[in-house]
Amino acid sequence: MLRSSSVILERDSKSEGSIQFQLNSEISDFTGKKMHGIIPTFLIAFLRWSGFIEVSDNKVKHHLSSRIFDISLFVTCIDIIVSTVINSGSVHKKLIAAYISCPIVSAIVWYEMRRKRKLITLLLQNAPMVNSSFYEKVINFAVFVSYFTSLVVPAILIITVVNPEFLTFFVYGCEFKNSWLLSVIGILKGSLYYMLYPCATNIVAIFYISSCWRCSIYINNLVNDIAKYTPDEFEQSKQLDILKKKANICRDLQSIQTVFSLPMFLILVANFFMCSSVLGGVLIKIKFADDDMIFIFYFVNAILCIITALWVAGSVPVEMSRFKEAFHQTTHERLLYYHTTEELHLKMDLFNEPDFVLTGCNILPFRRSTILTVIGTLLTYTVLVVNTN
Repeated sequence: MLRSSSVILERDSKSEGSIQFQLNSEISDFTGKKMHGIIPTFLIAFLRWSGFIEVSDNKVKHHLSSRIFDISLFVTCIDIIVSTVINSGSVHKKLIAAYISCPIVSAIVWYEMRRKRKLITLLLQNAPMVNSSFYEKVINFAVFVSYFTSLVVPAILIITVVNPEFLTFFVYGCEFKNSWLLSVIGILKGSLYYMLYPCATNIVAIFYISSCWRCSIYINNLVNDIAKYTPDEFEQSKQLDILKKKANICRDLQSIQTVFSLPMFLILVANFFMCSSVLGGVLIKIKFADDDMIFIFYFVNAILCIITALWVAGSVPVEMSRFKEAFHQTTHERLLYYHTTEELHLKMDLFNEPDFVLTGCNILPFRRSTILTVIGTLLTYTVLVVNTN
């Protein structure tokens, strides 16, 4: 009896080991090959080097780079807070609070994404494959622009600053006799500041946008598949096949909601505060610096991030509605002409399910109509807060 039990335990341990080995090999194959067919190349590079996904090869360079990112961003966050507080004597306290919230929120988003790297890996592993060169080119271009601007824009803005006293912000208000040394420190710190916000939040937003866009493309492909069938050809087996694919998309959307609900809500809040701080400064006529291009740049980046994220995430319920309409149209004609009453339960089950809408912490619905709401709220509450003593 004891011997048979030991044999069973040994067999179970071997089976568990083989299962674990199989899972590891699947993840290795996924991270090495399949991933290139799911998300664009530049985005893969960022997710690997930042440690947002689990890479099974355990390369030292990936672990080292993620730790360097972690330390650099959190030290930069503290440096921004200290520098802003020291140089806040001539700026309205309400605007300072709105500005400081952006790097703090960015650091929280970074930590949240690192904490969910297992869920992110599973999300990418189960993501649908889409064949769209336009999608890949747009996402690659967006990531490249974020990389490029984090290196070039801070240097251009600091070199073109008219008033050298503005650069003392980066050295805690201290005066330097060597202007070139002050410019070098400003460029280095400016690049780190930009990497923390808005570069890091932009890449996370692009990752979210790419995931939502990929699901929208897949749903649109299902709509096109339905359009290929005549009512006579759209029999029950084909309906089940379409609905199974749609169910897989719904599971992927639930995974996207689980991973990005809090990070995207915080990113939108941070960009909202950045827009509010710049608009508030304009309303109370604060002179930020002789060259206000940096604040214009931050404002444009923030408003574009809000609009793009809400627009693409809002395309999901739009495509879902198109799917239901296409499915209803074809099955309704089939019912009228071929009296297929036995298939009604599929149609009823589809139309009884609630509409899926991505949200931020179940507070902010990501619909296209939300764009006007956010812009109206931005203008209204910025004026109210600035005029409140």
